[in-house]
This record gives sequence, C-alpha cells and structure tokens, in this order.
Amino acid sequence: MLFKYLPVDRIDVLENLQIRFSPLLSLNDPFESQPLIDIKNKIDEVLQQQLEDLDKIWDNTAIEEKTPENRKLLEEIRSEAIANAYSINNPSGLGKRLIDFLNDRFGVLCLSRTEDNLLMWSHYTDQGRGLVIGFDEQHEFFNQPTLSGQIKKPTPVIYTNKRSKVIPNEEKYFEKLFCEKPRDWAYEEEERLFRLYINKKNSIGKDIYGMDIILSNLPKDAIKAVFVGYNSTEETKKKIFAAIKQHDIMCSVFQTRVSLNEYKIEFDEIAPEIV
Repeated sequence: MLFKYLPVDRIDVLENLQIRFSPLLSLNDPFESQPLIDIKNKIDEVLQQQLEDLDKIWDNTAIEEKTPENRKLLEEIRSEAIANAYSINNPSGLGKRLIDFLNDRFGVLCLSRTEDNLLMWSHYTDQGRGLVIGFDEQHEFFNQPTLSGQIKKPTPVIYTNKRSKVIPNEEKYFEKLFCEKPRDWAYEEEERLFRLYINKKNSIGKDIYGMDIILSNLPKDAIKAVFVGYNSTEETKKKIFAAIKQHDIMCSVFQTRVSLNEYKIEFDEIAPEIV
C-alpha cells in the first residue's frame, strides 16, 4: 500500500471521496521550486525538451481531462514556451521559469511507503489528531495509461545531499526535476503521482500560497485501510466512521496508539460500529 497522512480537517477526503494534486509551489520543501537546469548554451535543445515534457505531461493526464478544449489550451501553453524560451540563460533562472510555467497547471499527489513514521504522524496529522489513508497502489487510479499505452506508476523520490544540475535529454530527466529532495526528507519514503490541470474551472478556492485548489475524484475501492490518529477525538472518529459507512468503503480500520514500551506507533484493528 501507499499512504496519505492527513490533518483532522482533511476528513473531507473520505467524506467527499476527493483528493488534491498540489501545485509545486504549495509543497513544503523550498527546493521544489528551484531546480537547476544546465542548458550549456543550447537554448534550442532546452526548448525542445520543454515541449517534449509538455507532451509527456499530456500523456500522463487522466483520460477525462483529454478534451479538445484542454488540447487547445495546451497548444497555447506551447506557443508561450516558444516565445519566452530565449529570455533565460542560466541554470537557476531556467529552473525558476520552468516551475513558474508549470506550477498551477501541474499537480502532484505526495504519498508515503510507510504508515508508522513518528515524524510523519506528528507533522502531517496534526499531532496525531488526524488520520492516515492506505491506498491500493495496484489500483488503476495510481496506474494511468498514457496515450502510447504505457502505464504510469507513482514515482519514488530520490534523496540526496548533492543538488543536481539537470541536463536536458539526460537519463531520468523528469525524475530529477520533480522527484529529487534533500536527505533531510528521507524519513517520508515518498512516492509521487502527477496530474496535469490545464482547465481551472473546477477550482474551489485558493490555498495559503495563492494556488488554485482543484480536487480529483477518488475511487472508493482504491482505499484499503484507514488509520485513526492516536489523539483523535470521539467526534473525529465518528466522522471517519460515518464517511466509511456512507460510501460503503470496504477497508480495514485501525486505531493508532503510542507504544508504552518502545518509540513507535502501534495499531489495533477495530470495527467502526464500536463508536
């Protein structure tokens, strides 16, 4: 399974069966918005790579988003990229421009390979007052087909102390741009799923960074487990259990607790009806 840590106010993921793919500038690592791209005075190659990246993102877009209207918008984005390509000539400048260019059109769902990390529970579940959702990583929601027929799976994040300069056309170019983080974040054991948002008409508002909040429908059968936080209130538990019952989500439910003898989180499987 892959896991999503959520604060208490994000019970709505279960209640509404919708989840957000966040813009890059809404992520908490400041280096997400500062990739270094080594163009080596080859502007034409950089431009070609950017256009290929747009095609790749389109390939990875959910089928329902591949409308003629969105395709027209994509072509407008391509024209903008061509017009502005030659105004950038340094690694940090090009990287910043690329992020600015993609930021509010390109969403990422950050997941973890672990459900019992103490730091994650503390940082991302509101000190244990929230929850963790376990997803079936084999579900089609996490394995979208591209136009070429290839299956796009979540991409593991690479943790390193050395900040890479990304060279266009090099191996793992896409992964180095969007899936590389400092080793300080290694405890997250993160994997990422990407989605392209060309049309913002479904935005429900702005986040604290001023970015659009666009939610994607979450198939209920992709949910395999729910872990109730060790500091969750009775009201929070009732909301979680009510959402599971309302949508008839077939998943295991666990009550999380802090171990009395070791530095770890422990889980007890429970039935929602007990609250």
